[in-house]
Amino acid sequence: MGASVIPFCVYQGKVHFLFHKTFSGRRAGCLVDFGGGGETGESWQETAIREFIEETETLFFSDDVTNAELNEKSIQNQFPVLESLFEKSIDRYPDWWCTRGSNKKNGKNKDWRTFFIEFDFKDPLPMNREWESDRGQRFKKRRELLWVPYDALLEIYNNTPEMLWKRLRYYKGVEEIVLSINQTMRDQAT
Repeated sequence: MGASVIPFCVYQGKVHFLFHKTFSGRRAGCLVDFGGGGETGESWQETAIREFIEETETLFFSDDVTNAELNEKSIQNQFPVLESLFEKSIDRYPDWWCTRGSNKKNGKNKDWRTFFIEFDFKDPLPMNREWESDRGQRFKKRRELLWVPYDALLEIYNNTPEMLWKRLRYYKGVEEIVLSINQTMRDQAT
């Protein structure tokens, strides 16, 4: 079992989705969501929440990114913040999640859930600077966070899916969810 989250926000009048890129390893250069395998006893949501906090290395919800540190205490401190965002989004938009289809190599479906959760916009530049300046002492891996406009994301899915980390290519119904989110946010703005 595994789960992930793709945060979204409305920024400058347009829906954007948050992804990250790594600079090394098998996911280098690809747009990646925030997710991974579940731990014993975790729900889908708990897995997605923990994975987001771990993969952003606690920077996203930190009050002071220069002192953010990934440890069990900081994960537990940030968990309720993200849990609240999940509850709010799922209550308002219960259909904005998808499953993962079969991998073309092995034809198997992975037991997986990806949640689209509304966040407030946060400028990734200060967090990206922290990763960029680190030389392996503080963070596991150098990353870069980026907000991708909804139309650019659809363009990638339709024309250059190789820009996406491979599991994102197997998500079922992503384009429909992205369009639904965009339409709903536009309707709410008017």
